[in-house]
Amino acid sequence: MKPLLIVNVGSAPEKQLSKFGDFELWAKLAIGETSLDVAFHDGIHTPIPDNEMLAGVVIMGSLSMVTEEADWMKRLASEIRQLCKNNIPVLGICFGHQLLAYAFGGQAGFNPNGLEVGTVEITRNKESENDPIFSTLPKQFLAQTIHFQSVLTLPENAVCLAESVLDNHHSFRIGSCVWGVQFHPEFSAEIMEEMLNNVAETLGQDRLTEKKQQIRATDNARQILVQFARLCADRLNG
Repeated sequence: MKPLLIVNVGSAPEKQLSKFGDFELWAKLAIGETSLDVAFHDGIHTPIPDNEMLAGVVIMGSLSMVTEEADWMKRLASEIRQLCKNNIPVLGICFGHQLLAYAFGGQAGFNPNGLEVGTVEITRNKESENDPIFSTLPKQFLAQTIHFQSVLTLPENAVCLAESVLDNHHSFRIGSCVWGVQFHPEFSAEIMEEMLNNVAETLGQDRLTEKKQQIRATDNARQILVQFARLCADRLNG
């Protein structure tokens, strides 16, 4: 069976890595039961395999930033465009979301509103109402976030699907099979609490304590990965 490929573009911070495993494992656990084979892939050092052998692709988050424009990012952006051309479903998460925007002519950079972190409310917009993934979610739902950079300018052919108070472009779709989400559907509440410790100095003790008290489970956000995997499976079976 063609696999759903989860592409790792950099390891999780050391403390979270030792406690929870790496980013791609978090995504697999969030997807849960699926008829698809789920495979992991090193997107930094290895090109994405032949498109005809894939059910779909998930591009994970990273400690790197798209604005670095490293050679491997440019190569992966080119591969993403080819996936889209071949009608292979793609989901980008956080860094992956920003790389999708970059790949199709949008702009990523430091969010002028600053760091967005913790459990935040996401609001999906009118354009999401017929989206095969987002239409199943409530109008407002909670999601885990941690990012300094955002998609500042969407690609011309992108449709914005959701926003937060600090980020106007929390999700977008290109065509019928490419999605980007700035938030983290793969984060559990426990992972989010650990991640907050990584930005403790930026937040300060009072805000860190407040953010930890606001952490909630984000089952609706997790459905992004569940629904994406289901869409990939349905396409194979269709």
